Amino acid sequence: MAADIFSKFKNSMEVKFAQEFGSNKQTGVDITGKTEKFLRLGPEQDPRKVEMIKAGKEIAEKRGIAFYNPMMHSGAPLGQRAITPYVISGTDIVCEPDDLHYVNNAAMQQMWDDIRRTCIVGLDMAHETLEKRLGKEVTPETINHYLEVLNHAMPGAAVVQEMMVETHPALVDDCYVKVFTGDDALADEIDKQFLIDINKEFPEEQAAQIKASIGKTTWQAIHIPTIVSRTTDGAQTSRWAAMQIGMSFISAYAMCAGEAAVADLSFAAKHAALVSMGEMLPARRARGPNEPGGLSFGHMSDIVQTSRVSDDPGKISLEVVGAGTMLYDQIWLGSYMSGGVGFTQYATAAYTDDILDNNVYYNIDYINDKYNGAATIGKDNKVKATLEVVKDIATESTLYGIETYEKFPTALEDHFGGSQRASVLAAAAGIASALATANANAGLSGWYLSMYLHKEAWGRLGFFGYDLQDQCGATNVLSYQGDEGLPDELRGPNYPNYAMNVGHQGEYAGIAQAAHAGRGDAFTVNPLIKVCFADDLMPFNFAEPRREFGRGAIREFVPAGERSLVIPAAK
Repeated sequence: MAADIFSKFKNSMEVKFAQEFGSNKQTGVDITGKTEKFLRLGPEQDPRKVEMIKAGKEIAEKRGIAFYNPMMHSGAPLGQRAITPYVISGTDIVCEPDDLHYVNNAAMQQMWDDIRRTCIVGLDMAHETLEKRLGKEVTPETINHYLEVLNHAMPGAAVVQEMMVETHPALVDDCYVKVFTGDDALADEIDKQFLIDINKEFPEEQAAQIKASIGKTTWQAIHIPTIVSRTTDGAQTSRWAAMQIGMSFISAYAMCAGEAAVADLSFAAKHAALVSMGEMLPARRARGPNEPGGLSFGHMSDIVQTSRVSDDPGKISLEVVGAGTMLYDQIWLGSYMSGGVGFTQYATAAYTDDILDNNVYYNIDYINDKYNGAATIGKDNKVKATLEVVKDIATESTLYGIETYEKFPTALEDHFGGSQRASVLAAAAGIASALATANANAGLSGWYLSMYLHKEAWGRLGFFGYDLQDQCGATNVLSYQGDEGLPDELRGPNYPNYAMNVGHQGEYAGIAQAAHAGRGDAFTVNPLIKVCFADDLMPFNFAEPRREFGRGAIREFVPAGERSLVIPAAK
């Protein structure tokens, strides 16, 4: 496997630096060469830049105010270096650099939309209220009727009340509710259009793990309209859902809208039986639930679905890295916390051109050779997480990565920033350490050791402050203080020291996933979230986030929440 990935990495370097793209005159470049002349061809060498320049001029003329002009670089035009394409790792998709900015990529937007607009609400507490407080009978038939009512109401339609203004179905066609349960007998009675079938969506062993964890409980997987969460925020998701759940119960079970039991149903939907994707942030960051800063690394791992469809622990981990770096670096830190042009190329370093993939698969072969197959899926083949094991694996990984950069200066040119290289080297070491030991915090130790080795070898990591969390991170891996020593799976973007350094958070999510991918676990932290996203009706395919980003970049991805129905047709 490692030889195949190494070949793919070299091919990515050839595509990027030895083949002409647009008019960048990159033919004949030696990908192992030590020197190469910058031709200073300007932004016009790139087809997308030409398109953007033309659009900028037209908009400036139409508006009567200055707009996009790539000559505004302190007198030096953008494009003194070669503008080269990206190959999406693990695929054959070649795309423009600009098309991996989330603003230019509908798939990236939809991935975040699909997370933010989702919540999970238990049904059992509501059913107990109906039975014990109101004497109502709850049967599979009444549940199916309720779900039919709810799928009418959830997009923003009225029940019980008359003369209500409603949303147009064609604007909210991505909104729906399904249920799932660990009770096979009940699942057999649920109308299949409303069911996420655990036995069908998961391999047999994983399905058994999930059903054992969920037990006989029943849950609603709720996806409110994209257009709603995009207009409001993540905290709106549970409120919108709770309102429509309450009205649907009143309608489906012929309740009196004003009776006291309605309050219990509302409390269950809004609080007691609610599972949000992300936790509320403290006031200084001022975000409610279901915003990126509250989305833990374990939840990110469970949202990504690669582990259902692949038995390759390397790929499973790398897909989480791709999804995580896009969300945490490009959208959370790049826009929510920073703003402006953002941090796109911190993320792309981890999911393009097969550089990280090459290092990870080298590590997998190294571990399997030295530690008797410890990087293959299994629960009894892992190495004990000791300092010696982490030192060995992380050191081998980092030295290989450094040597690869030195052997292929094109990879250095690709990852032109020290912090990009630091992220990729440390991610490979962390994923490998976690895979071998089935211990995510051992993976964190591998990450931090890689940083120290890298700095010792090359004298620096990234920009001033980039490595703040890395310099103090090793001491926190085994800390007894709850706000320092949490398992990686329970940490997140708002964890102390992690809050404002790009090039880390998505990789930490990949390390969390690696510990469980190596064991073949069905989920990382929360089986409810894993099942909720095991649904091909969602616009974004969470089994292949990197490919979806590529589809967005080449303009093949069709998003939800568009407003074309209610705006004039483009001329």
